Amino acid sequence: MLSVLIPTYNYNAFSLVKEIHEQLSKTTIAFEIICFDDASKSSLNLENDAINTLTFASFKTLENNLGRSAIRNLLAKTAKYNWLLFLDADVAPVTNHFIEKYIACLQEKGTVFCGGTKYKEDHFNKNLLRYKYGKKHEQIAIDVRKKQGDKYFFTSNFLIEKAVFTSVLFNEDLVNYGYEDLFFAKELQERKIKINHLENEIYHLGIDDNMVFVEKTILAIENLTSLLKNKQLDFKDTNITTVYLKIKKLKLTFLLNFQLKKMVINTSSLFLFNLFRLSILHQTFKNS
Repeated sequence: MLSVLIPTYNYNAFSLVKEIHEQLSKTTIAFEIICFDDASKSSLNLENDAINTLTFASFKTLENNLGRSAIRNLLAKTAKYNWLLFLDADVAPVTNHFIEKYIACLQEKGTVFCGGTKYKEDHFNKNLLRYKYGKKHEQIAIDVRKKQGDKYFFTSNFLIEKAVFTSVLFNEDLVNYGYEDLFFAKELQERKIKINHLENEIYHLGIDDNMVFVEKTILAIENLTSLLKNKQLDFKDTNITTVYLKIKKLKLTFLLNFQLKKMVINTSSLFLFNLFRLSILHQTFKNS
């Protein structure tokens, strides 16, 4: 009745699968856990192979890299049950009632359930830009999430009926990191499919260093620009594009011509990071 789907890339997902497996085994629900590695060729897959020793769980390495959207579509296609729980590989349930809370939702048809994201208090990561960004923009209180369901939809932790998912699917043109979750949420919204937020969070554990996060951000802005140019998203759909429109209207885009990449990496400043994102958006629009 429940298929847990976990895409991974160069990450050891065994501890997550083991925890989810233990929680599921305490219930009476029929389940499967499917984990696909997106052709990372990582040595960590030797550890991921242990997933295959768990009942109703499987791990497979793909021959060719599909990208963040296509691998999720493939996982859903492979799933045999009518409810799909998508989890990122670098997460951990906050409570040992994580699966129970989702099982309680299975009778509510035509609704997508989002559990939310938290970040552990961690002195090793507290000065990293990715950690600061996640704490501010992703660890959102339940009452705020409920008011803006599509804005706070994240692919790292959500439950959906297979029939609903198949009617939408992730946009496979988005191969790289960024905005596939927002685009998917907007598609749900257009189809009048309800997004319901729950207090059923996961911890995001895989905190990129500043260099990696900044490079991923550049890819995300490229995705965003493509979606805007193809009119698949509107400028009002994101905070960054809303601010960018105001800057253009005030003829202040010259403020976005500074090279901030090294400064952002060295300082971990969220203020500079947001200026950097705006500058990348401006440059990408100019050059495309």
